Amino acid sequence: MKLVGKYSIASALRWFLGFINVFVMLGALASGLALIASLVFPSFGAGLIDGLRGASADPESTFEITGRLTLLGAFLACALTWWVINRLRAILLSVNRGDAFEFANVKRLQAVGLGLLGIQLTAMMLAVVAPQSIGQSPTDYEFSLGSWLGILVVFILAEVFRQGSAMRDEQLTTV
Repeated sequence: MKLVGKYSIASALRWFLGFINVFVMLGALASGLALIASLVFPSFGAGLIDGLRGASADPESTFEITGRLTLLGAFLACALTWWVINRLRAILLSVNRGDAFEFANVKRLQAVGLGLLGIQLTAMMLAVVAPQSIGQSPTDYEFSLGSWLGILVVFILAEVFRQGSAMRDEQLTTV
């Protein structure tokens, strides 16, 4: 199997990411609608949190800020994941066309880095507020050095792609 072009590993990976992205988008829509519904109808949010807690719906229960922050965190995590996957698919498309070092990929890699940074910050928030929303004590955020180093590597790769793009442009203008 070839690495680039039609019927390549890159095109298969792009297809697979597109398949996964459908479910991520559905999760983002569901969590966004749940967040909006909980803002408009607080009893809906309270019932949703009671369901997550495993308790029967209590009409007297209130929907606290931690529940809204949990729904916001779920929406942000899904939306940012969707954002990252779409940028990765665009990079793979340019790789399939044989133009990996186009300048647009620099911006796409920077967007991927920012998206991954947002996902990590959302995970930090959810580690505190999600357990509190269902009546448990907050958990400690498990610092993953690999995740944070991966974000750094993405930003470094964006700069490498910037240099590659400049070299490609220079080569194209050389007679």
